[in-house]
Amino acid sequence: MQTEGQNGNESVGNAVERGSCVLLLAPSLHEGTEEACLDLLSLDQPHEQSVLWVAYTRSPDACVQDWLAHVGERPRNMRFVSVGDTTRSTSARAGDPTTGSSEEIVETLTSPSDLTGLGIKLSEILQQWDGDANEVTACFDSLTALLQYADLQTVYKFLHVLTGRFDAAGVTAHFHLDPEACDQQTVSTLTSLFDAVVELDDDGEWTVRSR
Repeated sequence: MQTEGQNGNESVGNAVERGSCVLLLAPSLHEGTEEACLDLLSLDQPHEQSVLWVAYTRSPDACVQDWLAHVGERPRNMRFVSVGDTTRSTSARAGDPTTGSSEEIVETLTSPSDLTGLGIKLSEILQQWDGDANEVTACFDSLTALLQYADLQTVYKFLHVLTGRFDAAGVTAHFHLDPEACDQQTVSTLTSLFDAVVELDDDGEWTVRSR
């Protein structure tokens, strides 16, 4: 494992290899977690990328507004899988033509424990994007929420398959996990699935560990 510290002036995303699956270990409510998420999600030319967002706890509208505040322009494609009771006020709609967007489309999954259904939806989106020239990034927010609806073994098996799909499709993906909300065994078990771990240390700096 290689460890690399990031100070406040450096982008966490720059320390992560393209096409990696990353575990983002940080408290959900920490002010720096959202910034790290958006750094990992946005690439050098965000208007030429496709963005996939799995949202258990946040509304698609909130995600869009955070993206625009961070990047300033919409990506080529933006798709959401809104899970459970998250607000679904952003349905399929045309983007703002002044920003060059195509569409933002929200898929809904009523049952948070339906991992088979979630996997199917994500695979279908990746298949739709297969063959175009856009780089794909993904955010899974969050494993903390998912673990409230499925046991660790089930989540591990699901993530093993999903990270394999992302790897095969060249997706740069990160998965949120709040280490304060689960035990160390859970963190250790899930860490083994990822190419890199981005973690907030006691000094409030990001540490990137890659295999």
